[in-house]
Amino acid sequence: MPTRLACAALLVCAACARHVAPAPGEDRTVASGVPVVFGSEQDLPKGTRVLWDFGDGTPPADGPRVEHAFPRAGAYRVTETVVGSDGQKLSASVNATVLRRPVPAAVPPDVRAAWVQERPWDRVTVHRATAAKLALTDTFDETAAELSDALGFEALDPRAAQENGFDPDEGLALFTVPQDAEALVAAVGTSDEAKALAAVKRLLSRASEGRFAGGPFQLTDTRTQNGVPMLLGAGRGGEQVAVVLRYGYLYLRLPGLTDPTLAMRGVIALQPSGGLVAEPAWQLAIQHVGQGDAVFFSRPSEKDGQGRFASQLGLAAFSLVDGPEGLQMKLFAQPRRLSPEELQKTFTPLKAPPDVAARLPAGPAAYVKVSGRPDALWRELLKASQADANRARERAEELTGLDLEKDLLPAFTGNVGIALYLDAAALLEAVLGEEVGAFDRSGFLAAAELAPERARALQQAIDRKVSAAQRVPIGGTTLWKLGGGAAMAAVKDGYLYFAIGGVPQDQEEPDPAPPSRRDRRRRPAPPPRPAQLGPIGHALAPERGARTLSDQLKEASVSGFDSPRDQVGWFDVQGLLRSLQAAAEGEGGMVGAGARMVADRMAALRDAVVVARPAPDGVDATLSLRFRRGRGAPPAGGAEGRPPR
Repeated sequence: MPTRLACAALLVCAACARHVAPAPGEDRTVASGVPVVFGSEQDLPKGTRVLWDFGDGTPPADGPRVEHAFPRAGAYRVTETVVGSDGQKLSASVNATVLRRPVPAAVPPDVRAAWVQERPWDRVTVHRATAAKLALTDTFDETAAELSDALGFEALDPRAAQENGFDPDEGLALFTVPQDAEALVAAVGTSDEAKALAAVKRLLSRASEGRFAGGPFQLTDTRTQNGVPMLLGAGRGGEQVAVVLRYGYLYLRLPGLTDPTLAMRGVIALQPSGGLVAEPAWQLAIQHVGQGDAVFFSRPSEKDGQGRFASQLGLAAFSLVDGPEGLQMKLFAQPRRLSPEELQKTFTPLKAPPDVAARLPAGPAAYVKVSGRPDALWRELLKASQADANRARERAEELTGLDLEKDLLPAFTGNVGIALYLDAAALLEAVLGEEVGAFDRSGFLAAAELAPERARALQQAIDRKVSAAQRVPIGGTTLWKLGGGAAMAAVKDGYLYFAIGGVPQDQEEPDPAPPSRRDRRRRPAPPPRPAQLGPIGHALAPERGARTLSDQLKEASVSGFDSPRDQVGWFDVQGLLRSLQAAAEGEGGMVGAGARMVADRMAALRDAVVVARPAPDGVDATLSLRFRRGRGAPPAGGAEGRPPR
């Protein structure tokens, strides 16, 4: 009888064991670093165990219901194994597709400003090459060495980063928060929280330089009111830090004198499916600037607007795109005081822009083409700075005798080209401190298109205000010397030319000697040659076959000057370097050697092009630093300096 009872009990137990089958659930898609629940709570027969293998290299978990956060993105096979009291094993598996959690999802949604880099370790080689082309190799290497020394491993090596718990497949962010205006928080993706925390503890537990000069920090483990673990640190000079691990990212409030827990409130409240990535303002900015290698995002707070610049801009963002052909920055901003309709109107001239650069001589170091309604641009200057507008009004009347708003502005179509002509020898003398006044030999020359019906009247009005002694005939028109010769102006072929500075020293006219009685009967002295008047002389009386600035810009593959709303700028880096090197050769010695060294270090940088245009919801702009052919061809699309439409 006892034997029969024992057999019956064994059969009952075996039957019960067979009823506990593995149930891992359905295939699922989750985000890296975010805890996911597998299984459910249930009463297991005595001696029965449930084991979970997540296929991602982490240790198995034990229990009918477990939480697991996949440390890295990828495809994994999750296996649930039920081990009965008799040792029998039953297994079942499901697929888990783990998506990479983007860095903006790990940034609190209410940040004031953020710098975001996705997968920075993948781009180290490209960034180092660009730093070399910009003569920043030493700065790049020194920064990397300081960071590596502080962390205790090669910070730019993705393998070393992974060995120390950081995920090269994710990224990093720096951001400021509204809870503490003085705080700066860093966030870095992790693949092993324990190793990453140990690396940061090494950083904080030693005396360092720079931002961590207040170390070593005395570290204390604590928990927030809702139970989130937090590491606090206090430095020698009163600086405080805080560290939090949250959803696959390590957050470090950098050293500061304020309470570090204030800056961590948004981090602790962050939800896995929220973050900055879900904010409409961020999404709008990314639509305009793209992801890039790095993105900077900023938006005003209620306390902003007191400063002159902050009061003009609302949402602003830019991205950096690094490549072998050049470095491109895409920008977007929303003016606070202009509606989209007003913005379009302000930057649309009264007529389509002509080739203004064809009116200027070749050879400037920089050129800017501006198009817009003259009256609207003037109103915006009044809004931005009444004092600057008043000075401009007074200066215009002083030089020309005309009222800026009544006489000058209505005469223009709104298409202006402004070129900067640098005298390399004079610039070198000024830098060396030999002759600071040599800057006067460099100057600006502007050409502004006039309304056809206004050009003649404007010319006559200025001619009446300028004395005969200050009029110089040249190129079939009259050049006026204004302000005692500090500025020069002329009207020719429907354009107003205006120059400040730029008269070569060796071409300056000496003061004439008093004429003798016989000389008074002779013909007056011939007018000055165009070269004696600087760039404006060459513009008004060009030599036959002389190259224009338009020819130079076409050779440099810079365009966009025919677009009514495009504001275009160009800076000829190589041209300036060649001029400086030529001028320095005349100095010889250390000066010549130093100029050659600078030219060699900057040999890869060709020029810089910037284009800005109004968009339906703000202003788009692109700044392109272009490298020379042979060292990198002009970037596709960026060669024209045009932002995407």
